Amino acid sequence: MPGIVVNTTVRTGPSTTNVSPTATWFVVGQTERGPSNDPQLVTSISDFETVFGQYVSYGDVYQQVQTFFEEGGAQCYASRVVGPSATAGILDIPNTASGTALTLTAVGEGDWSENLEATLTALGSGKILKLFLSGDLVYSSGEVASATALANKINNSALASKYVTASVGTGTFANVSSLTAFTAGDDDRSNISATEWSAALDACGSDLGAGAVSMPGYVNAITVEAIHQELLEHCQANQRIAILSVPSNYSDTQAATHGETVGGFDYAEYGALYWPWITMNLEDGTGLTISPEGYVAAKRSVAFNRVGPWSAYAGLVSQSQFITGISEAVSKTVGDTLDESRVNALRVINNSVRVYGFRSLSSDEDNYRFLNAREMLNYIVVQAEAELEDLVFSPIDGRNALFTQVKGRLIGLLEPIRIAGGLYEAFDATGKRIDYGYSVVVNDAINPVSQLAGGLVKAKVGIRVSSIGDQIQVDVTKSNLTASVV
Repeated sequence: MPGIVVNTTVRTGPSTTNVSPTATWFVVGQTERGPSNDPQLVTSISDFETVFGQYVSYGDVYQQVQTFFEEGGAQCYASRVVGPSATAGILDIPNTASGTALTLTAVGEGDWSENLEATLTALGSGKILKLFLSGDLVYSSGEVASATALANKINNSALASKYVTASVGTGTFANVSSLTAFTAGDDDRSNISATEWSAALDACGSDLGAGAVSMPGYVNAITVEAIHQELLEHCQANQRIAILSVPSNYSDTQAATHGETVGGFDYAEYGALYWPWITMNLEDGTGLTISPEGYVAAKRSVAFNRVGPWSAYAGLVSQSQFITGISEAVSKTVGDTLDESRVNALRVINNSVRVYGFRSLSSDEDNYRFLNAREMLNYIVVQAEAELEDLVFSPIDGRNALFTQVKGRLIGLLEPIRIAGGLYEAFDATGKRIDYGYSVVVNDAINPVSQLAGGLVKAKVGIRVSSIGDQIQVDVTKSNLTASVV
């Protein structure tokens, strides 16, 4: 019947506005549109759609980012991969002399630009540009007097610059009264190679901060070892953690074998491997089986934002809210086998999916059995740099005031972690504290005058990271009616 129908839906997202500096996820892959090799920060799936477009069957990033935010992730950087000969669509705005007054270039290569249209019509004493994407108005410039003024307005607009950039031609711009489409670009995806994937990964430089990184949809049986080695090296250089998965057709045995192999690689403590793949639904109800990186990254973000980087992103905190299941059931026996090979299983517990492992890939189990050991070191490195930055170029005086400031800031970083249980304090048999789980030394012994004369001030920090209790054993003894209960 006539009337208005308003439909509602629920979209989950991060459960907190507090974002840990190491909770960010970096995801590299193919998208519908958006800038290539230029990571963009997004804080919701709506943000992502504005910059990178909708779901495409040839790429994995959209559904991974959707899973990330629906499962509680807070923020991520997406870095788009395109082919070596990719081109962007354009629209030339004519001048009154049949030349070009202004050229609009679509932001991001690919044929998506043929869905981008524009009009330029008179308004007052000037003109107004309107941009449409798939028939929807996405930007209106307001009145502008010249092509130069319009170009400046577009290029300085946070909204317009997500769709187009502008360059000035010659002459006075003419009207474009009817909707006029941009030319179709080409993302050249059939020619994407390891070179392009590496370039998109390298674009996620250390200036963007610490976090976790993944390249979903990239690995296959031939390339998986080389790609995982590349990701581990990237993480070592940028204080990050690699969230890894194997190809979709790998069995638990193949995943375990791969875990053993990668465990022998350099920097294996910077990575974690997960199996099996997961199932999810797009907003139109389409069911998909995807690799688990976005889900794991989300639960990492939740754990870090709620507690801190000493917290395990496994168990109850990882209980699924959005994904619908896993591609293959994991029994306790299979889970134990995977754990022995340093592969973290995903299991269905109490009718929801959980991450059921917190192992790093490192074979150095004395130091890096659990992921929080490397996560904590990454966090302390990043935070120490931030805390001490303001002290750079401070004078070194004979009263050691700078030593005191450096020590105070480092203690200020570590003490809250100790209080929260991230550092393991030592006590003797009588309950007397031996140490606080950390030490900070900034003194004359490690800072001789000859060294200070060159401008170098040294500090030493020692930490004892708390372990993770991933097993609880209960022994139950039955007594008969004539025996005492033990």
